[in-house]
Amino acid sequence: MAKSRNGIHFNIDIDRATYNWFNEVAPRKLREARKNAVTAAGMVWADSAKAITTEEDHIDTGLYVNSIGYSTGSPSRPIHELQEGATETALDTGANVVYAEPLEKRFGIMARALDRGKDRMERVAETQVKNTLGL
Repeated sequence: MAKSRNGIHFNIDIDRATYNWFNEVAPRKLREARKNAVTAAGMVWADSAKAITTEEDHIDTGLYVNSIGYSTGSPSRPIHELQEGATETALDTGANVVYAEPLEKRFGIMARALDRGKDRMERVAETQVKNTLGL
């Protein structure tokens, strides 16, 4: 350890395997963890929206509920699109039915679902990161 006018400097020797892990494995694992966290949080958000819709009896068919966020096996076309960049992952989620926009404008289902699901979204995201990184 050497001390200079600008502070303390450390020189650390690491083995090749550790060096490779930080440069090759860690970035891949972090991207995977980020993707898993965003996907899991999006599913919780969708589940919250489905619950609000059902609880408040906003519609009388299951098409809207089944089309929110991810496919539940019914004939629906959910919006669930991940966009991955170098340092961020974004998720477009929602319902792809003709009456989804008027429902949202009138009842704010997705907005309220985000509020309702926030704590659980944070927990599942954290769990996904820990599991993916083996922590």
